[in-house]
Amino acid sequence: MDSNEGFAPVTNVDVLIVGGGMAGGMLAAALANTELTIAVVDAAQVPEFPHGDAEVRVSAITEASFNMLTNVGAWQHLPQDRLSPYSSMDVWDADGTGRVTFDAASARASQLGWIIENSAVTAALYSVCQTKNVDWRASSKITSIVASSEGWSATLESGEKIITTLLVGADGARSQVREKAGIAAAPKDSGHRAIVATIETELAHGGCARQRFMQTGPLAMLPLFGDGHRFSLVWSTSPELAQALMAMTDEEFSSALTIESEGVLGACREITKRAAFPIHTLHASEYAGPRLALIGDAAHVVHPLAGQGINLGFLDAAVLSEEIHKAMQRGIRIADETVLKRYQRRRRAHNALMLKSLNGIKHLFAVRDPAIRFMRNVGMSLVNKLPPAKAFFASEALGRNGDLPQLALRELKPE
Repeated sequence: MDSNEGFAPVTNVDVLIVGGGMAGGMLAAALANTELTIAVVDAAQVPEFPHGDAEVRVSAITEASFNMLTNVGAWQHLPQDRLSPYSSMDVWDADGTGRVTFDAASARASQLGWIIENSAVTAALYSVCQTKNVDWRASSKITSIVASSEGWSATLESGEKIITTLLVGADGARSQVREKAGIAAAPKDSGHRAIVATIETELAHGGCARQRFMQTGPLAMLPLFGDGHRFSLVWSTSPELAQALMAMTDEEFSSALTIESEGVLGACREITKRAAFPIHTLHASEYAGPRLALIGDAAHVVHPLAGQGINLGFLDAAVLSEEIHKAMQRGIRIADETVLKRYQRRRRAHNALMLKSLNGIKHLFAVRDPAIRFMRNVGMSLVNKLPPAKAFFASEALGRNGDLPQLALRELKPE
């Protein structure tokens, strides 16, 4: 795998994944049992499991993502006492009486999903890769990426050069790989800023994920592990209101949150330092190029109002690994254009639909027209009275719909 070229070491691999986050880790774990040589290069330190209070960066993991994590062996590494399954959802309109509630039972499931800290998921995937055929380079920065007739060459800050047949960009919204490939993906400002924090509540959350839609943006309350009185807050709002909220004292902010959540969980108390960040959306014009593919946030960034970002990234990784497996079985080069274009066809349309849907929901609840607000509330109330409609939404929340890869299924089918 290694050789010397002058004074700088040279490493040749079949797949180089740039970015060791959740999407990149999933792809590495999904390919780990093949005869392919795989390297992951990530600027961050070695992933570690969280301790103490819940971290503010969490994800809502669907049933499909649970299956993927289980099938690659990562779920088994997760600290079970830090997992927070939720079995119901409560979504309501702040400007009226519209409300939709549904639970896992309507889709014949025991839960709709799990709220999990991002760092725990990354650490679990890293743990899997350490026992497999994956060379994970943490704390490693890439200084240059160059295309060649046979693949790609990436030079690390250490001077080492990694030559790969297939280059995968899993390096986030500001993807260096995407930029070097010349793939367009202009970020769009959503007009929202997200405030995140861990909140303690007077009343127990009861394993229910809640979301209140306001004209200024959605307020999400995601149940956390522990005594049932803590949730992860994701409050998407206007830049002006976000600035005002960040300037408040802890007591002022807790009081404002109690009011804006309509006291659904009683009095709220902030127990971690709140953070704020701008919300941008992004969609790459292509997911594949010559001997190159993009996954996760390097390919798409969606509004966090439905917590679907990482689930889409996991599906990208699973579908790409599935197409690579098929190519190997058929004796086709893993970086062949037909292989990568098939991956793009399977994933880009699905992600584009999700982007448009979330953007549509955001704009729908921002409308001030009384007639639109009335119809919106009538529509939500109607859906709430129709069991088939609620079952559909529950199935969507579980991630059961669409072109699912084998890894997303509860039981893997034989190839």
